[in-house]
Amino acid sequence: MKEQKYPAYLENAFTEGFAYTDEDNSIFKFHTTNMGMLKVQDGKIIACDPIVFYEEPPFKDDFPKGSFPVELAIASIDGNDERIGLARIKFSDNAPVKWDCTLCDGQDISTLEPDEYFGYGVDSGTGGFMDTSAATVLLQELSRDADFGEKLVDQLDKNYKDTRSWQMWEKDGANVAMFTSGWGDGLYASYIGYDDNGNICRLVTDFGLLDWDA
Repeated sequence: MKEQKYPAYLENAFTEGFAYTDEDNSIFKFHTTNMGMLKVQDGKIIACDPIVFYEEPPFKDDFPKGSFPVELAIASIDGNDERIGLARIKFSDNAPVKWDCTLCDGQDISTLEPDEYFGYGVDSGTGGFMDTSAATVLLQELSRDADFGEKLVDQLDKNYKDTRSWQMWEKDGANVAMFTSGWGDGLYASYIGYDDNGNICRLVTDFGLLDWDA
C-alpha cells in the first residue's frame, strides 16, 4: 500500500505569517490563537460536533494525560472574513516528523477509496475536542435540558467575530473545547503528529479551507 502523504499546512498553518492564495486569487492570511487548556484525564479523546453530539466514539490512540493548549489557526480571507481553518491540541513543543489519520475502533484505512476519508460530521457549524470523561458530563447536560445546545451557541457568540467564535466549556472538573468549523457543516478529518521519538505531539482537525497541496 502506497504511503499516504500529508500536507505541510497541518503544522505550517499555525506559524505566524503563513499565507495561501487559492485558485480564485483569494488570499488566506493565518494567525494562531490559544483558546485555553484542555484537560485530558483519561487519555481517550473525542473530536466531534459538541452541539449536536451523537455520542461519537473516541480515537483508538492513547493520548498523553494532563492539560494541553488548544490552538486555532484562523484565516483572514481577503481582509474581511475570518474562519477557523484548523484546530489542534499541542501535546509538546516537539515538531511533528510523521502524520497519521485518526481512527476509531472498527475503522480500517485500507477500506477507503482514494478520495474517501474518515472524519466526524458537523451539523451545527461547530467542532470540538474533549476526553471521554468530559463527554459524559456534556451528554448529561444535553439530555437533561432540551435547550442546552442553544445555550452553548449563545456562549460561543460571546466570542464572535465575523465569522468565527470559540469557547472552553467547563463543568465538574472537565472541559470541552468548542469552535466554529471552517465554512460550516461538513465531514472533517483529524490527524495525529508524532515527534522523532515516536511520541504523540499533535492532534489536528482540518476544516477544509485549504487545498491538500497548499
